[in-house]
Formats: sequence, C-alpha cells, structure tokens
Amino acid sequence: MSLNILVDTIFVGNWIGSIAIAAINVVLPVSFFIAALGMAIGIGGSSIISRALGANDPGKALKTFGNQITITLLLTVSMVILGLVFINELIPAFGGMGDIFEPAKIYYRIVLYGVPVLALCMMGNNVIRAEGKPKFAMIAMIIPSLGNLILDYLLINILDMGMEGAAWAT
Repeated sequence: MSLNILVDTIFVGNWIGSIAIAAINVVLPVSFFIAALGMAIGIGGSSIISRALGANDPGKALKTFGNQITITLLLTVSMVILGLVFINELIPAFGGMGDIFEPAKIYYRIVLYGVPVLALCMMGNNVIRAEGKPKFAMIAMIIPSLGNLILDYLLINILDMGMEGAAWAT
C-alpha cells in the first residue's frame, strides 16, 4: 500500500501538481483505516485457520475463512456507503479545504469504490501466509504495485486523466 502511495505521489507530483499530492494525502487516512479493518480480520482469522489446519480440521478453517470474507465485506461496504454519504463532511475534516477539496473529492470517491477489494486482499494475504505460503503472499502484494505503476503512467501521463487517472490506477 505504501509503495502504491509513493508511486502515486511521484506521478501526480510530476504530471498534475502539488495540490494533487495534498489531495491524495487527505484521502489516505480513510482508505488506510478501511484496509486496516480487512487486515485485522485477516490476522485474527488466520490464527484460527492455522490452528484448525494444524489440528487437521479443514471444515473449521473453511468456515472461518467464509466468516472472514463476510465480515470484511459487510464492514467495508458499510464504511464505503457512509464515506460516500458524508463525503462533503469527511474531506474537510481531514484537511481537504479550499483548492484541495475538489481534487480530493475526485480521488476519494474513486478510491473508495475499490477499498472493499483492498480490504479483501489484505485479509486474504494473511490467510495465504497462515496456510504456509508466504512467497505466494509476497507475490500477490507485488503484482498490484507493479500494476499501479504501469496504470499511473498510462492514465496520468499518456491518457491525461489527471486525478481520476491516479485514482483508477490505485
């Protein structure tokens, strides 16, 4: 996640401007918080899954994984809905006022649509490690970062989509 933000900041700073960097920084706490929910659910459930797999109880492991998916989706989709309903209040609360408000609103709205997927990925990554596949978990985190790098270049620089391009790439 941090690598994605670093890449966004470099591309946005070079091709959109400093106001756009400020807009991204306004949105980060909200998206990081929602992703952290997925990670927390993943860490907690992974402990149960590891113990269930160690005890040769795949049924319990599968049930736990299903519960993790359900809880992650319910929480994050609820947070997205609330975030969209209160968008005009949240952005200024995090410092997105004046010239920063509109670019932050553009970035926030688009990124918020993808946050449930991000939370699921963060949750799932912990489960993958709990199953004893840390190399696969690492690769699963590297691929989106490379995709973000390529999409940032294409959407911001080549297609000149500005903040929308940065948000869709993320």
